Amino acid sequence: MKADPGNVVVVMVTTSNQDEAAKIAEHVVRARLAACASTIPTVRSTYWWEGKIMNDQESLVLIKTTSGQYPSLQVAIQELHSYKVPEIIAIPVVEGLPPYLEWVNRETS
Repeated sequence: MKADPGNVVVVMVTTSNQDEAAKIAEHVVRARLAACASTIPTVRSTYWWEGKIMNDQESLVLIKTTSGQYPSLQVAIQELHSYKVPEIIAIPVVEGLPPYLEWVNRETS
Protein backbone atom coordinates (compact mmCIF):
# COMPACT_ATOMS: atom_id res chain seq x y z
CA MET A 1 0.00 0.00 0.00
CA LYS A 2 1.52 3.33 -1.10
CA ALA A 3 0.96 5.97 1.56
CA ASP A 4 -0.63 9.28 0.72
CA PRO A 5 1.02 11.92 2.94
CA GLY A 6 -2.21 13.94 2.80
CA ASN A 7 -4.00 11.10 4.58
CA VAL A 8 -1.70 11.21 7.64
CA VAL A 9 -2.30 13.77 10.38
CA VAL A 10 -0.64 14.64 13.68
CA VAL A 11 -3.15 15.43 16.40
CA MET A 12 -2.06 17.65 19.29
CA VAL A 13 -3.80 17.25 22.64
CA THR A 14 -2.86 19.08 25.83
CA THR A 15 -3.85 17.45 29.13
CA SER A 16 -3.91 18.46 32.76
CA ASN A 17 -1.13 16.04 33.75
CA GLN A 18 1.07 13.11 32.71
CA ASP A 19 -1.36 10.47 33.96
CA GLU A 20 -4.17 11.81 31.79
CA ALA A 21 -1.81 12.04 28.80
CA ALA A 22 -0.70 8.43 29.30
CA LYS A 23 -4.29 7.22 29.65
CA ILE A 24 -5.32 8.91 26.40
CA ALA A 25 -2.19 7.73 24.54
CA GLU A 26 -2.65 4.12 25.65
CA HIS A 27 -6.35 4.07 24.80
CA VAL A 28 -6.09 5.52 21.29
CA VAL A 29 -3.22 3.21 20.30
CA ARG A 30 -4.90 0.10 21.75
CA ALA A 31 -8.12 0.99 19.90
CA ARG A 32 -6.14 1.35 16.62
CA LEU A 33 -7.28 4.96 16.35
CA ALA A 34 -3.60 5.91 16.18
CA ALA A 35 -0.38 4.23 15.10
CA CYS A 36 1.62 6.09 17.76
CA ALA A 37 1.11 8.59 20.55
CA SER A 38 4.12 10.45 21.92
CA THR A 39 3.81 12.18 25.27
CA ILE A 40 5.77 15.28 26.24
CA PRO A 41 5.50 15.30 30.03
CA THR A 42 5.71 19.03 30.67
CA VAL A 43 4.76 22.06 28.63
CA ARG A 44 3.83 25.53 29.83
CA SER A 45 0.62 26.88 28.25
CA THR A 46 -0.43 30.53 28.35
CA TYR A 47 -3.95 31.15 27.10
CA TRP A 48 -7.19 33.06 27.51
CA TRP A 49 -9.93 31.28 29.47
CA GLU A 50 -13.18 32.88 30.58
CA GLY A 51 -11.80 36.44 30.34
CA LYS A 52 -8.51 35.77 32.17
CA ILE A 53 -5.00 34.93 31.04
CA MET A 54 -4.02 31.53 32.38
CA ASN A 55 -0.51 30.10 32.71
CA ASP A 56 -0.55 26.38 33.44
CA GLN A 57 1.75 23.40 33.37
CA GLU A 58 0.28 20.70 31.12
CA SER A 59 1.33 17.58 29.23
CA LEU A 60 1.18 17.27 25.45
CA VAL A 61 0.26 14.21 23.41
CA LEU A 62 1.27 14.05 19.74
CA ILE A 63 -0.87 11.43 18.03
CA LYS A 64 -0.01 10.04 14.60
CA THR A 65 -3.08 8.82 12.72
CA THR A 66 -5.06 9.22 9.51
CA SER A 67 -7.70 11.75 8.58
CA GLY A 68 -10.18 8.88 8.27
CA GLN A 69 -9.65 7.93 11.92
CA TYR A 70 -9.88 11.52 13.17
CA PRO A 71 -13.65 11.62 13.90
CA SER A 72 -13.52 8.47 16.09
CA LEU A 73 -10.27 9.64 17.69
CA GLN A 74 -11.83 12.98 18.63
CA VAL A 75 -14.80 11.25 20.28
CA ALA A 76 -12.50 8.92 22.25
CA ILE A 77 -10.34 11.81 23.47
CA GLN A 78 -13.36 13.85 24.53
CA GLU A 79 -14.70 10.89 26.54
CA LEU A 80 -11.39 10.49 28.41
CA HIS A 81 -10.40 14.15 28.78
CA SER A 82 -10.97 16.17 31.95
CA TYR A 83 -11.19 19.60 30.25
CA LYS A 84 -14.50 21.21 29.35
CA VAL A 85 -13.00 22.31 25.99
CA PRO A 86 -9.89 20.19 25.28
CA GLU A 87 -7.35 21.16 22.65
CA ILE A 88 -7.71 18.58 19.89
CA ILE A 89 -6.04 19.88 16.72
CA ALA A 90 -5.22 17.85 13.60
CA ILE A 91 -2.32 19.04 11.46
CA PRO A 92 -1.96 17.49 8.00
CA VAL A 93 1.36 15.88 7.12
CA VAL A 94 2.59 17.41 3.86
CA GLU A 95 5.71 15.28 3.44
CA GLY A 96 7.16 12.29 5.24
CA LEU A 97 9.27 9.19 4.90
CA PRO A 98 7.14 6.87 2.73
CA PRO A 99 7.73 3.73 4.85
CA TYR A 100 6.67 5.66 7.99
CA LEU A 101 3.52 6.99 6.32
CA GLU A 102 2.70 3.48 5.10
CA TRP A 103 3.17 2.20 8.65
CA VAL A 104 0.75 4.81 10.06
CA ASN A 105 -1.85 3.84 7.47
CA ARG A 106 -1.34 0.11 8.06
CA GLU A 107 -1.56 0.32 11.86
CA THR A 108 -4.74 2.38 11.84
CA SER A 109 -6.66 0.36 9.24
